[in-house]
Formats: sequence, C-alpha cells, structure tokens
Amino acid sequence: MSRIGLMGGSFNPVHLGHLHLAQAALDSGMTDCVLFLPSGNPPHKRAGLADKLDRLAMVELAVAGRQGMGVCREEIDREGVIYTVDTLTRLRAAHPEDRFVYLIGADTLHVLGSWRRADEVVRLCDFLVLARDEHDEAAMQADAEHWRAMGAKISFLHAQPMDISSTQVRAVAAQGGEIDRLVPAAVAEYIRAHALYENPESN
Repeated sequence: MSRIGLMGGSFNPVHLGHLHLAQAALDSGMTDCVLFLPSGNPPHKRAGLADKLDRLAMVELAVAGRQGMGVCREEIDREGVIYTVDTLTRLRAAHPEDRFVYLIGADTLHVLGSWRRADEVVRLCDFLVLARDEHDEAAMQADAEHWRAMGAKISFLHAQPMDISSTQVRAVAAQGGEIDRLVPAAVAEYIRAHALYENPESN
C-alpha cells in the first residue's frame, strides 16, 4: 500500500512555495509520493485563471526530475465543474489498495465544512494539514477534533512556508518583473514564451 499525497489547486501558476511544501510532506515520512492535482474547472473560477492546459504544462515542468513528485491529470481531463469528492471517489476506485493523503493548510481545515459533501470527503482520504506559525494552535486542534469525531484521519505537518503566492507571481509578471526567484526556471520560461499574465486586469 502506498500513501499518495495529493496537492490540489489551480496552480495559477505553480511556484517554489508549492514545491517546498510538497518536499516537506515527503521528508515527513507521512507520504510516499506527492501528486500535484491541478484543477481543470474549479467551482469558484475567478478572473485571470490561465488555460488549464497551460497550468498543467507548468506543473509538469515544475516537478520534472524531482524524486517523489508527479502530476495527476484527473481534474484536467474531466468536463464540467469539478469537486474534490468526485475526484477522490474516482481515484479510490482506480487505486483501491492505496491511501490518499490530501495536503491542505490550516485555513482550509477551518472551512472544510464548506466543501461539497465534506462528510464523504473525510472518509475518502486522510488529511495532512500544513500548519503555519501564525495559526492558533488551539483553534487548529479544535477544528481537527471536530472532523476526527466524524471519522477523519488528520495529521499535522509543521513546516515553515516560503513567502510566495501565485497572486504575487502574476502581479510581477504583469509588470514585466523578474519571476525567476519565485517559480522554477522552466516555469518562468514558459510564462514568458506564452505571454501569460501580461494583462494587469486579469490579476
């Protein structure tokens, strides 16, 4: 049985902070691998979202050659609005012998109840919560206990995040600034070659 870490998101674009947290999950020993799960058509789609194939290509470039990291196309290849509960149901059916460990932040744990059919989600996967220093420990543990009472399996990973966001990358790119210290070199080249995020109104 493999413990497959899942890191979902729009990855608009993927950046070094994402890779840092994926590596922290691998180093913790709580996952055997980490698969990036880029959203094809997220339920709360926002302006400025790059085409799903561009976002997929950037994630593939970012993880290339990184041991233990890969990409799952499950949400890219499906049509319509995509929810995590449906993705996990399909993945569990395809890999019944494996355990899926969803990587989320403490802020996401706090609003987990807003996820579609959250009571089913917590039975389909374990959770590895990436705790950050600024989050209140007592509140975080209270959130965890709430979901554990409903059958969820939740572990915490205390890892210092890199101070990078996709919003920041898009803003710098829109201004024609230097993004090479924010994203992997191959991703920076892709963004420039495809003129992504050049319109400030999309950020």
